[in-house]
Amino acid sequence: MSLSSYSLQSKVLLHPLVMFQIVDAYERRPMDDTQVMGTLLGTVAGNTGRIDITSCYSVVHRLHADDSSHIDLDLRYDSDMCQLMQFSYPQEKVLGWFSTGSHVSEAAVELHEYYARRCQNGQPLHLLMDTSLRGKLMNPRLFCAVQTGVPGGTKGLLFTRLPMEIYFGSAETVALRHMKKQCLSQAKDAGPTVPQFKQVVESTKELQLRLNLMLSYINDVLNYKRLPDNSVGRALHDALAAVPPVESERFRHMFNNNVRDLLMSMTLSSLVKNQLELSEQMSNMSDA
Repeated sequence: MSLSSYSLQSKVLLHPLVMFQIVDAYERRPMDDTQVMGTLLGTVAGNTGRIDITSCYSVVHRLHADDSSHIDLDLRYDSDMCQLMQFSYPQEKVLGWFSTGSHVSEAAVELHEYYARRCQNGQPLHLLMDTSLRGKLMNPRLFCAVQTGVPGGTKGLLFTRLPMEIYFGSAETVALRHMKKQCLSQAKDAGPTVPQFKQVVESTKELQLRLNLMLSYINDVLNYKRLPDNSVGRALHDALAAVPPVESERFRHMFNNNVRDLLMSMTLSSLVKNQLELSEQMSNMSDA
């Protein structure tokens, strides 16, 4: 696959979980290592050309001290990890590799040759993330290697940057918003993730605030207090069209059923926890 097909036909989306996995691998690296690298996994939509980078895992490697362009990978570990990941998520395939640092390393050529054999299309992607957080940003960048040179002469690889978007789903948005609040909080003990449906109440208040802003804008436009904006109108129409028409009584019934299911899950988890603690105490008594 050439660079033009990636740029014009493919839309690459990076999920936030991948960035957190890379940061976690960097924080857990051996003290002697200055960077981490690993394999990127995701899905490719054949009809639309959309590429989703959804997961990754680090791979044990060693750079040569005398020549930084050569790298040794634990190929068996990489193969075993890939099989385990595909057992859990069979739809994910190898898309390329990631590494940390501020620039593409000299060993990228060998890594490209290795992952070109692992990828189905023979054109791996390279995700580079600067974990030094310069400017307080992770600054993930995506590259694709293309061949350069003249026919019959010297040829090489040129790593060219590709356009990429960070995709935030509904679950990722809620998790990131909660993490941001905990980071800004001065309390040492953050407490449980869902203390007495506090997150549900806060999300409902935020939704109510946005609905009030939307109604205020619509009323101002209808009363000729504000000029209408076509882009805002189309966005409001798409948002309203995305909500399925549900009667209030049916919605209340569905919400109550979900709340009861959640309470039942919390009760069962508490019973399992108590059962495990009781079994541990009884096992300790038998050993004594």
